[in-house]
Amino acid sequence: MGRVGQAGRETVVLTLILIKRIVATLKRYSCYTVKEVIMTSQIRKGFIIDGQIFDTNAEAQDYVRRPKIMVALTAVAGGKADLATWLLEHRETVEMAFEVGTIRRVTKSEKKKLEKALEALKEIPHDPKLAFVLDNLDAIKQSFRWPSVERMKEEEKLALARKTLVEASEGNTELADWVLANKEAVLSAYQAGIEKRVVSEKASEGLAAYRAKKAAEKAEKAAAEAVAPAA
Repeated sequence: MGRVGQAGRETVVLTLILIKRIVATLKRYSCYTVKEVIMTSQIRKGFIIDGQIFDTNAEAQDYVRRPKIMVALTAVAGGKADLATWLLEHRETVEMAFEVGTIRRVTKSEKKKLEKALEALKEIPHDPKLAFVLDNLDAIKQSFRWPSVERMKEEEKLALARKTLVEASEGNTELADWVLANKEAVLSAYQAGIEKRVVSEKASEGLAAYRAKKAAEKAEKAAAEAVAPAA
């Protein structure tokens, strides 16, 4: 059983975090009793891997895959550890650079910023104007998406991707050009360690038969409409 799978079988109550919050709260509000502080503290769910705490299964999986990704990136970089390390540490930026011209995805860091911003609203003194937002925090968090973008030409996408990489590497145009030239290999390396679902032969045959049936039905319908007399 995988390390993450084992950790995810049960809800992990993060006692240490709770204790730290209690201590911090006691320091700030010495007038509260320990019982009152415990009642106002929140118990957090998460995944513990190698002593580190992750809020989601996806984050835990990324951590577990990190060594495999590093090996794959080192191979792509021709054994240059410094280049592989840069690619690993700037993975989010590199992936976003190649998504220029498409609908921008919400990154993990942006999701965390959004969550912190929404949580901060709870600390604002009661304001009726914020009632709708406060009542729908989870929906806002789950449904947030960046707006669509205008269609771009390939050369425009390439220019913007290069600009993003140059800025991320503090003006290293040589590195940016190398990443662009090795786009597919780099993106493939980022997927190292992901277990791909193997479709059984029986399932493949069933899917092929279903598609053939649908295609035949569509062709039959089209033929019938073609010979049908006009109304």
